[in-house]
Amino acid sequence: MYLQGLVLLLCGLYGSVFCFGKLTLAYAPPLFITAARMLLAGFLLLLYQFFFQRRDFVFKKAHFYPCLLIGVAGVYLTNAFEFWGLQYLESGKACFLYSFCPIATACMSYLWFKEKITLQQCMGLGIAILGFTPLLVGHSSEEDSTRVLIFVSLAEIALILAAIASALGWLGMREAVKYRTASPVMANAVSMIIGGVLALAHSRLTETWEPTPISDFWAFLPWFLCLTLVSNLISYNLHTFLLKSFTATYLSFAGLSQPFFAASFGWLFLNEIPSPYFWISVVAVSIGLYLYYQVEFRLQKSLT
Repeated sequence: MYLQGLVLLLCGLYGSVFCFGKLTLAYAPPLFITAARMLLAGFLLLLYQFFFQRRDFVFKKAHFYPCLLIGVAGVYLTNAFEFWGLQYLESGKACFLYSFCPIATACMSYLWFKEKITLQQCMGLGIAILGFTPLLVGHSSEEDSTRVLIFVSLAEIALILAAIASALGWLGMREAVKYRTASPVMANAVSMIIGGVLALAHSRLTETWEPTPISDFWAFLPWFLCLTLVSNLISYNLHTFLLKSFTATYLSFAGLSQPFFAASFGWLFLNEIPSPYFWISVVAVSIGLYLYYQVEFRLQKSLT
């Protein structure tokens, strides 16, 4: 029960990130935000590891490639796509599109860990994928400016790509922590620094620095610190801790509750009202993923 409560807390924290992210984006561009919070959080985690868990302050050669994968996919690409798309989307919708992550996780687990997929699971994934269609129909005026097809905008594509990159990153974290005995804090710190350096270089090349990309530092600072604390210092490490007790696919399925939290925070802080398409898609995707995970839950129960 204690662990299930932590899973629910994790989903609430992740849901809040989309609202805090939009508030931060009002004062700085997406790549710079990603770079600044990843580098800050990464170095703080290294300091924590050094002073409070020094026996785990070890980075072996076997840890490098998983952490490189997490840094590139799970940190840099995930946040670059997510925060660029978030500029044009409501918090709840952005979070829900990010919920494509469990579908991507299931497919990658099949390819990476050779996990079997039954006919029921294939049907569930098909229903879940089709369930995103209603949400792609409705667009705001901001989304219309990035539309590339009749029903799909670049902002929506960016969030789906962020979900795919995130799934790849968390599967890499699962390998680093479970199979290569890396400290979760150490793996997160190194991955964040790698992703932060990549994002900083990308920001310097493509975003306007005069002399920095921040338009109003004192308005930016509280939302930036809140975003960094919730997303990087609490959520990332809580997620990594829970991977020791739950599979990546289970945590991704639990993440279906995140859009409800994101929509609530968006309503409270940004006066955003989700469209009916949002709720239709939430129900459809939830049904599809329930069919998929029903098989896994039965299997896990039989093994306990």
